[in-house]
Amino acid sequence: MAFFGLFENSETLYFPGCFSSAFLSDKAENYKNILRKLKIDFSLQKNMCCGGFLEEAGYEKQLRKLARENREIFEGKKTKKIITSCPLCLETLNSYKNLIPNWNIEAEFAIKIIYDKLLNNSELIKSYVYEPAVYYDSCCLARAIGLTDIPRDLLRMLGYQLEELPKNKEETLCCGSCGGMPDTNSALADKICQKFIKTIQKKKIKRIITADPRAYVHLKKNLKAMGIFEEDIQLIEISDLICDALGIGRT
Repeated sequence: MAFFGLFENSETLYFPGCFSSAFLSDKAENYKNILRKLKIDFSLQKNMCCGGFLEEAGYEKQLRKLARENREIFEGKKTKKIITSCPLCLETLNSYKNLIPNWNIEAEFAIKIIYDKLLNNSELIKSYVYEPAVYYDSCCLARAIGLTDIPRDLLRMLGYQLEELPKNKEETLCCGSCGGMPDTNSALADKICQKFIKTIQKKKIKRIITADPRAYVHLKKNLKAMGIFEEDIQLIEISDLICDALGIGRT
């Protein structure tokens, strides 16, 4: 036990997912720092895949095999609860109960854990930002998981004055980041994303926030490809804002 917030024998596991670990390690570090600040003890399992990409590609046999292997690891760590900051990981881990017998480990989204904690501990919020912003629902978070209100409630708690896109929540506009499309048909994924960005431009939206790492990476790539700079459209991953509000600094 090197420092508070990271206990290798904790029954709660923080699971950033392989995508965040590979492409957004700074955001994964943000979440670890946030959990520590909120005094949520957790252990950490590195270099582990939930099999979400297998699920999206339809490889159910391979996913079942990986789920069984992962269960052995979780049971070896005596894990009873998993916190993840990746919507695809959340969806996939919760699908294990339909794939393998006796799966009884609870998986929750990090944003919900953070919101619930701050709801009863508002004194932990050190600064507020009273500025307009748009929260973007990724297809995975809104359609597959149905988590739309809590991220908005959390942002309002931090002071943001939220505006909405023409379509939102379960009717959200697709940005092309989900379903494995950036890997299986990158041209189409980029076309969908750039159409979405043009909608943002037409609405004169200057600040857009997402809680989905895949949406963040895909939007960032296409904003750059379209020559759109941060002063024109500011894309923000929600953990950065939570770090600012808690006064712990971004990674």
